[in-house]
Amino acid sequence: MLFNWLQKNIKHVPPYEKLAPIYDFLMRHVDYQMWAEHILSIYKKLHFSPESLLDTSCGTGSFLVNLSGKITELYGCDGSFPMIRQARMKEKLNRIPLWVNDMRRFGLKKQVDAIVCLYDSINYLKTSDEILLALENFYETVKERGVLIFDICTIQNSELNFSNYYEVKKENGFSYTRRSRFDRKKHIQITEFQIKFKNDPRLYHEVHRQRIYPTELFFDLIEKTNWTLKYALDGFSFDAAHQNSNRIHFVLIK
Repeated sequence: MLFNWLQKNIKHVPPYEKLAPIYDFLMRHVDYQMWAEHILSIYKKLHFSPESLLDTSCGTGSFLVNLSGKITELYGCDGSFPMIRQARMKEKLNRIPLWVNDMRRFGLKKQVDAIVCLYDSINYLKTSDEILLALENFYETVKERGVLIFDICTIQNSELNFSNYYEVKKENGFSYTRRSRFDRKKHIQITEFQIKFKNDPRLYHEVHRQRIYPTELFFDLIEKTNWTLKYALDGFSFDAAHQNSNRIHFVLIK
């Protein structure tokens, strides 16, 4: 562990259980509008105009908020109920179906034109077999000629930016401490949170683990599916991904 958890008032909780109410603050640096515009620009480059889209790791729904009014049918699911609960509180999402689901097996009975899996959410899958299962599940859920876009964080990103990251914040109603480290041998990104809410005597402890895979693995896994890889893009550009990329967007067509 990165913290000293000897205090008796520490309560260990699953990832996002207590982080969810403060997640939007935590991610205040993320420009979701820019991200949504980038995804739409990829569709434009493909001459693709989806009428329906499923966000398979929608979190608190910030990405979907920025697609509202731009794509007719939006759907969102996430593996965390507390995150979905936060998403349901947003006015722009009150008519959008949101549910808890595992990206390896969806509960959506209809096919959609487009699927996204963003903010390195696929890195939460612990094995290559799980990633392959998710890719196959995405394939069955999207319509013919539909498009899947997912992104990953690279080993370089973890080594440069999160090998020894520390942050402390105190706001009205809550405070948190975040520490991250990268296990280079196991390729695991470990992030721990200590969260305190006003008028609650307990400290909450969450541990988040992501597997940071070699980039080549994703090319190999895509080859094993029926997907056609159209692009592997560096960050938020249209440049081809390279060995120094920190984030890569994969664009696949059915």
